[in-house]
Amino acid sequence: MDVQHPDGLAIDWISRNLFWTDAGTDRIEVANLNGQYRKVLINRDLKEPRGIAVAPVHGLIFWSDWNEERPKLERANMDGTDRRLLAEEALGWPNGIALDLETEKLYWCDAKTDKIEVI
Repeated sequence: MDVQHPDGLAIDWISRNLFWTDAGTDRIEVANLNGQYRKVLINRDLKEPRGIAVAPVHGLIFWSDWNEERPKLERANMDGTDRRLLAEEALGWPNGIALDLETEKLYWCDAKTDKIEVI
């Protein structure tokens, strides 16, 4: 499996796994920190996956999709199941994301609107 344009990286510090988005292959993948056990988690309905963050205590991954026609923020379980749309209104190019685990808030920057937003 090729890695073409990795953009976002996130580390699950509990299980010691690396998650990444690849805008070239339109996938979200995971592997352990030494590169073994690589797996494609999500490879459908992605156009430009960008930022990624993990909440290992909750067993969740979050990502942004910089899709010109339908930008969005989503989440799924860390195994790629139970995918859910979080936001798609008033987004331009959602990019880097960060989690505040204490307050359970998701922050992202939008490269088109020049804003930092939160849900």
